[in-house]
Amino acid sequence: MQKEKSGEWPLIDAFGICRQTILPLYRRPTFDSAQVTQLLFGECYQTTAMTPDRQWFKILHEDTGLQGWIAGRALKEIPQTDYYKYLNTDFQIVTSPIAAIEYLGTNLYLLPGSRLHFSDLELFNWQDNIGFTGAVRSHALRADRKELIDIAINYVNAPFQAGGRSIVGLDGRQGFELIFGIAGYSWKSGEIPGRKIEPELILPGDLFIFRELERKQVNYALYLGADEVFWMDNRIKVTDLSEWEAFLRSSRDKQVELETRMIIS
Repeated sequence: MQKEKSGEWPLIDAFGICRQTILPLYRRPTFDSAQVTQLLFGECYQTTAMTPDRQWFKILHEDTGLQGWIAGRALKEIPQTDYYKYLNTDFQIVTSPIAAIEYLGTNLYLLPGSRLHFSDLELFNWQDNIGFTGAVRSHALRADRKELIDIAINYVNAPFQAGGRSIVGLDGRQGFELIFGIAGYSWKSGEIPGRKIEPELILPGDLFIFRELERKQVNYALYLGADEVFWMDNRIKVTDLSEWEAFLRSSRDKQVELETRMIIS
């Protein structure tokens, strides 16, 4: 049954997987709508609604908890059993700035965060069998501080893009969620893992979180050590901590909050 006055037809028990390099999710079922987020190859989703003409489908991205619309021709359905298997078993996650896989008879380029649903326990060398080139890590293994920083550095100079989750366009918040996700740490949108610490206890791999409470704006900086931080200012860059602090002082918001957070224990 159609939702009253919504132009949506609800769906239940419908599941899909991203089978392209980047899959944009739009706020409304039109290409000129704002981008909510992006899915990367191998990420799964639930289909929750469609337009009456079946040209657009509303989906829920399980990992971020965000919803948006995709064009019908991008929908790749999978059985419910596969969906939960992919979410609850180990997989390989791409870490190199660019990788490639043979898919449907041609090379498909993959970006960091893309998923290959193979475990380190496979009885064959999956990399040779599927024609994959690039670097991956087992998502079940949480990265240490050095590996997390190595993952983050791949995104230096990535330009700001609202809803972006790739090296060619990165959202200021979702980018940090993605980096920690690649490192094996679950971070749903708005639910920061880890615990607060005193600023003087900060170590490489910990986060500074600056909140502008009136504008409801959040800025992150990953501490790299030696008074250097990794942060977004129209593009991802690495600077001295003093430059980031100067950026914070430029805020016109009268209500601000600074938090230091440890995610890797």
